[in-house]
Amino acid sequence: MKNRIQELAQDIDHLINLDMNRRGVIRPLYSAAYARIGQPLVLAAAQALTKALSPKSVVFIATGWPDRPWITPKIGELDGPPGAALLARGIHQILGAIPIFLIEEELIPAMTATAIAAGFAVLPPEQSIKAAESAAPLHATSVLAFPTDVNQAQIKAKKLLSTYQPKALLVTEKGSANSKGVIHNARGMDTTKYMAKIDEAVKIFQDSKIVTIGVGDGGNEVGMGLIKEAVCEAVPYGAQCVCPCQAGIAPEVTTDVLVTASVSNWGCYGIAACLAALHRQPGALHDEAMERRTLREAADSGLIDGNTGYIDPGADGIPATSHAAIITLLRQLITTTVSPYGLAIEVEKKSSH
Repeated sequence: MKNRIQELAQDIDHLINLDMNRRGVIRPLYSAAYARIGQPLVLAAAQALTKALSPKSVVFIATGWPDRPWITPKIGELDGPPGAALLARGIHQILGAIPIFLIEEELIPAMTATAIAAGFAVLPPEQSIKAAESAAPLHATSVLAFPTDVNQAQIKAKKLLSTYQPKALLVTEKGSANSKGVIHNARGMDTTKYMAKIDEAVKIFQDSKIVTIGVGDGGNEVGMGLIKEAVCEAVPYGAQCVCPCQAGIAPEVTTDVLVTASVSNWGCYGIAACLAALHRQPGALHDEAMERRTLREAADSGLIDGNTGYIDPGADGIPATSHAAIITLLRQLITTTVSPYGLAIEVEKKSSH
């Protein structure tokens, strides 16, 4: 079964890193991340979460990208929250952990709507933790604001660490600072002012030996510091941005594991799929109907497709039907891998040698 999981994880990596929107950057980013991690990326993430988390332990999941913040910081990108919410569902169902989301204060309503669409009751953290103790099932999460000021972010991260004793921090589609402390969008523009400074939480949590995982698709996200050279070489504005800092969009902060994907949501789905296979729970990966529902609710809450600028249930210029198709393929892959038929084939192969 171990070899089959390795093969499955490699296939998942290839599927979620398919350059569907033809940005032209994901292949070199994936190659660099694979070389650095040394195994399929989704498997490294799934194994790290499995090792770190246990029933009723807390996992923080940070996401949210203020999009067009020079117009208003209340507009966020649709890539990020759906992946975070649906991966949280898988982590909760498979490992029993309590997910708590961290996001900009202005984007709390959108993240709340997205989490509800993924099946969670959204409660204050103390009540979410209490729900995990309930004899009658209640699957709860919390959505907390994380500061955009660096000093306040450090204070908040330390308080979260001491209060909830988290076992993991996963960050998806979240801007990360370059060598001069500047966070950029994919167009090389300075968006530092509006972005929650999750970098500070990553550094503080790592100092306490808390596992950190980054998911990204463009090279400017938390975790991409692990492959900074590849970002500088392969990504537009990687080495030199258009803002006055001129230091490029490549981040400095690293995470323990990095998962690349053509769409960050897909990176989250890939991790969830690998978790489901590792624990032989193929049904734990959400289905196409829930994918469409979550994208729809996220859009209805005001999140936009970052490519088109429309409030529409697509992400990164890819329509909802294609996102649902990725789920169809992932579910087929993991179901075949852990099914009795799949295991029988593996045994037959071994006995033939």
